Amino acid sequence: MYFFFKNLLLQYFSKQFIKFVFAGCFAALSNFSIRIIFFNFLKFSSVISFIGAYIISLFIAFILYQNLVFPYSDIPKTKQGIRFLLINFSFLPFALFAFDFLTKLFMKAEFEKFSEPIAHIFVLGLPALITFLLYKFFAFKKDSEKII
Repeated sequence: MYFFFKNLLLQYFSKQFIKFVFAGCFAALSNFSIRIIFFNFLKFSSVISFIGAYIISLFIAFILYQNLVFPYSDIPKTKQGIRFLLINFSFLPFALFAFDFLTKLFMKAEFEKFSEPIAHIFVLGLPALITFLLYKFFAFKKDSEKII
C-alpha cells in the first residue's frame, strides 16, 4: 500500500502539477478579484457576482492550463474547451451551494463582514486535486479522441 501511494505522489505531484497549482492560483485570484469588483464596485448581487467571476476566470484558467500545463495535447482546441467547460460547469452547483453554506456558517460565527470572502477562498480551493486529475485524463488527455 505504501508503494502505491508513493508512486501516486511521485507521478502526480510533478512539475506539471506545480504548474497546475500556479495556474490555478492565478485563476483563483482572478476569480476572487473579479467577484469583489462585481459585488463591491458594480453592486451586482452576491450570486451574480459569483457566477460572473466564475465564468470569466474559467476563460483565464483554460488559456493558462492549455498553454502552460497541458501544451502537449493533440486534441482540437474546441474539443478541449468543451471538455473543460463540462468539468467546470459540473462543479458550479456544488460551488454555489458550498459558497452559500459557508457564507452562512461564517456569519453565524460572527465573521459577518468577511464571511463571503472567506467562503469564496474555501470554495476556490476545494476541487483542485479532483480537477487536476479530470483535466489530465479527460479534458487535455493526449490520444483521447474517442471520448466526447
